[in-house]
Amino acid sequence: MKCENVIRNVIENECEDYYLGIVDLSQVDNALIEKYGSLITEYPRAISIGVTLPYLIPDKLSVNKKQPYDVTNCQLKVITSHLSSLLEDYGYRALSMPKAREMIDGPPISFHEEVANLANLGKIEKNLLVTPEVGSRVNWGTILTNAPL
Repeated sequence: MKCENVIRNVIENECEDYYLGIVDLSQVDNALIEKYGSLITEYPRAISIGVTLPYLIPDKLSVNKKQPYDVTNCQLKVITSHLSSLLEDYGYRALSMPKAREMIDGPPISFHEEVANLANLGKIEKNLLVTPEVGSRVNWGTILTNAPL
């Protein structure tokens, strides 16, 4: 079975609407990636996973704006943990990156958004990643690995 099919099966057990991209970080010239140089040496490839935020009725969204992010953060945590374990079971190193935002000469951009951009899943506009399909309504997660993806 192809590696991408296994990855998609794991993701689809947790959510229906998602993005998936794989990028060889060792071939990328990027300030944020360069900052993580020693980490990229150990884990030269990244799996970028985006879970689309659920569309809620505006009234419900205004009551608890954080709720969609909490739901997708839980989904991403389950997905990235499961995929990391699978990669390790096959003898590869895998690291699920924690959520964080960095200041790089301007507004904050997350490592996850930067990797998703490098995987051609969207385009960085201002301080966030925008996809052609749903705009910025995606929560991103990243797994670094040395697996030959």
